[in-house]
Amino acid sequence: MALLLSATAAVGFGVGASGCETTREKAAKVTKQGDNAFRQTGLDVSRANRAVQVVSTAVVSDVNGSAVAAVLKNTGSRALADVPLQLVVSDARGRATARNDEPGLEHGLTHVALLPPGREVVWVNDQLTILGDRPARAQLTAGRGRGDAPASAIEITVEDARLEGDPASGITAVGKAVNGSAVVQRDLVIACVARRGGRVVAAGRAIVPVLRANGRATVHVYFIGDPTGAELTFEAQPSTLQ
Repeated sequence: MALLLSATAAVGFGVGASGCETTREKAAKVTKQGDNAFRQTGLDVSRANRAVQVVSTAVVSDVNGSAVAAVLKNTGSRALADVPLQLVVSDARGRATARNDEPGLEHGLTHVALLPPGREVVWVNDQLTILGDRPARAQLTAGRGRGDAPASAIEITVEDARLEGDPASGITAVGKAVNGSAVVQRDLVIACVARRGGRVVAAGRAIVPVLRANGRATVHVYFIGDPTGAELTFEAQPSTLQ
């Protein structure tokens, strides 16, 4: 089985990710929060950021659910940090079937950590709750950044990636996340998009609990879709800058 890899490094702004959650886990969290859960507000991007270009979006689905993969580009001259991303997924008839504006979502499912000027960045939401028919397309609107961009880059790469498993039991991408900085990363989000013939056929994310300074950690990306024989692109968005 051939595996073509394209590992992408990125710098990030405090993501504060907590890991991939199931619907049941989300409900349990809301119950535990009690009255505080009702005071939370969901994502609302009232004005689009003209500096952020949505280069492409893709929706992939399988028996495990649906995911959206997007490529974003900052066309401005300044880095943008902690940029909110409002997502609406629609079916073939144009009816909305999923959004990412409900309260309590993991930060990485509603924001992109950093958009350096002139660079394309991959973002994945693999925790969609679909209401209605099978999703067909996604619309993404970027808002204004909510933090200061880092002054220096924190380089994180994914090396020695390979596919393991089979379509019946599930295929995962396994590799090593390498921290090229002296900054410890916690709850590090790594997105992966699989393309075959230029078309997105699978997407997923991994959460690395701790990646030590100048250290390495094993990464397991679980996909929505089938990445067999596809080219993999990884995007690492550091959660800690200093």
